Amino acid sequence: MGVSSAADPHLAHYDREGLQSAFERIDRNADEFMFGLHHGRQRKDYALNFMGVRTTYEQLDAEVERTARALCGFGIRQGQYVSIALPNLKEAVVYIYACWRIGAVANLIDPRTNGQGILERVQRTGSKLLVTVMNICEPKIDEILERLTVRRVVLVCPSDSLQPCRSIGATLGFFIYRRKKQDFAKRKLMAAGGKYIWHTDFIRAYTYKDDLRAIYQPGLVAAVHYTSGTASDGVIKGAVITHKAFNAAPCAFKYSVRPEEYQRGSTFGGFIPFFSAYGALCGMHASLCGGLELLLVPMFDPNKFAGLLLHLKPNIFLGVPRFHEQLTEHPMLQKKNSRLSFVKIAISGGDRISPASLERINETFARSGCKSGLRVGYGSTELGGSIAVMPYYEPEKDDFPWRKDGNVGYLLPHCRGMVIDPDTGRELPFGQDGELCVHSASQMEAYLGLPEATREITFIGPDGAKYYRMGDKGHLDGTGCFYFTGRYKRSMMRPDGHTVHPAPIENVIMSHPAVESCAVAGLRLRQDSAGAIPAAFVVLRGDVPAKEDSISILREIDRLCLQRLPERDRAIAYKAVKSLPYTPMGKIHFRALEQEPFSPDDFLITDFDMLNI
Repeated sequence: MGVSSAADPHLAHYDREGLQSAFERIDRNADEFMFGLHHGRQRKDYALNFMGVRTTYEQLDAEVERTARALCGFGIRQGQYVSIALPNLKEAVVYIYACWRIGAVANLIDPRTNGQGILERVQRTGSKLLVTVMNICEPKIDEILERLTVRRVVLVCPSDSLQPCRSIGATLGFFIYRRKKQDFAKRKLMAAGGKYIWHTDFIRAYTYKDDLRAIYQPGLVAAVHYTSGTASDGVIKGAVITHKAFNAAPCAFKYSVRPEEYQRGSTFGGFIPFFSAYGALCGMHASLCGGLELLLVPMFDPNKFAGLLLHLKPNIFLGVPRFHEQLTEHPMLQKKNSRLSFVKIAISGGDRISPASLERINETFARSGCKSGLRVGYGSTELGGSIAVMPYYEPEKDDFPWRKDGNVGYLLPHCRGMVIDPDTGRELPFGQDGELCVHSASQMEAYLGLPEATREITFIGPDGAKYYRMGDKGHLDGTGCFYFTGRYKRSMMRPDGHTVHPAPIENVIMSHPAVESCAVAGLRLRQDSAGAIPAAFVVLRGDVPAKEDSISILREIDRLCLQRLPERDRAIAYKAVKSLPYTPMGKIHFRALEQEPFSPDDFLITDFDMLNI
C-alpha cells in the first residue's frame, strides 16, 4: 500500500519548480522578508485597517522604524526578549516587526492571561520591557508590578490609532478611550513609581541613531508562542519559532490557493489573535507578505461573529468551526442572496467539524453568493499554525472529497507527513489510522527551556527530518489528503475555539482538601456540535454527603481555579460524583466520561454564555 514518508503524494498538487524557488528565499529576517515584497507604488497600498483608519505599507514601515529605534535606545539588543501582551491592535503589529528588525524576540502573551501567568511568562524570558494595554493593568499588572523585573511597562491606548470622522466607530472609540487614558493617567502613572509609560511617550523618550538592523544568522529566533503542547504533563510551554519558519508560512499559503483568490489589495479578517501561532504566521505575516489589507479586530463577542463578518466583509479569513456555523443561523442568510459574495477564501481550523455541519455551512455559502466551499484545515502551535488545508472546491461539483469525515485537505507544500503506531513507533501504510506526525518548514525549534518536553514529542524520520508527534489520531491517503479522526492526547477545544488542557485543572482541583479524586473531560452539547464543554467530575471525601454542601464546595473549587489558572483555562461545568470510571488497567476511563450526555441541570455551570455559542 505504500507509506507517506517515501512518496509525498501531496506534492503532486503543487508547482514543484515554483515552490523550490520560493522557499530558497525564506532564510532571512521576517521584517526584511515582508517589506521586501512591496516595491515602488505597492508601498502605497493599505496594510492595516483599524475601524476605518488605514495605514499604508510605507507608513507601517516608518512606524516600525521609529519603534525599533526606541527599543534600541531603551537598551534592547539582538537576542533579547520583549514581552508583548496585546490584542489585535496596530501597535501589536508594529512592536512585533520592530523586534524583528533589531533581532529581538517577541515574547507573545495572551492579554487574557491572569497576573501570575503574565509574570511567569515575562520572568521566564528575562524580558526588560512589557508592552500591554491599560485595561490589563487593573488588576493584573498591578498585582504583580513589584515582582516584575521589567524596567518599564509600555501602555498602548487604542485612541492613539483612531481618528475622529473616519467612521462612527473610530469617532466613538477615540473619545471613549481618550477619556479612559486621562483617567488612568491621573490614578496610576505616578503611583506605579515611574514603571508605566505611554507608547507615544516611549517613542519620544528613546532614540537610537546608529544602524539597528539585525545581523541575520540561520536559526535566529523571531517569537515565542505559548501552548500547553502535546506532552502529557499539561505544563504551559513556549514554542520557539524562527524567522525562517515565519517566512515559510506565507510561501506555503500562497502556493496552496489560486492566484485569482489571493490578490494584492484583497482584505484579510484579523479575527484570530496574533499571540497565537495560527494568527501570527497564517494570519498577520501571511496577509502582509501577500500585500493584503489586514482588518484589525482586537476583540469581539464570538456569539456575534456572523454579524461582524457581514459588516467588515473580508475577502479572506480564518476561524474555528463554531464561527462558521453561526452563518447558517443568521437571519440575513436564510434566503437566496449575494451577501457572502465577497468571500474568496474561508478557512476553519482548531477542531473537528462534522460532515453534517460542513454540509449546512456550504449550503449557506452557496445560497448567499459564495462559490467556494469552506476549507477545513489542521495544525498546531508546535508546527507554526497550519499544516494542511482543503483546496478550492465548488460543493455542487464534488470536485474534492470534502464530505469524507475527518478530511482536512492536502498537506501544505512545506510539510511532510507520516502515520505511526503510537505504541511501537512503526510507520503505518496509507489509509490506516495511527498517530499523525508532521515535519514542517514552519515548525518550532523547541520548547523554551524544556529539552525533555521537546524530545518527548519529536523523532527523526526515515528521511532524516525531525517530525513532531501530534498526539492526534488519523491517516493519510494515496492522494495526499490528511485525515484527523480523533485525539490520543487529552485536550479539548471549547465552543469559542480556545484549547483547554485538563492536567492543570485537575492539579488545582486535587489541591482542595475536600477532593478525593477528579477528572476533566470534554462533553459535547450535541452529537454534531463544534467544540466541547470542559467538565470536571469531582469525587468528594465521604464526610461531605449533602447536595447543598457539594454545590458549595464546587463553587469554592471554581474560585480556586480562577485564582490559579487563566479564566478561559478552567472548567465550565462541575459535577460531584460518587466514583470515576476506570479501565481494566486501573486508569481513569476518560472516553467513558466524554460519552456521557450533557445536561446543564446536572452540573454547576460557571459560564452559561459558553453554552449558547
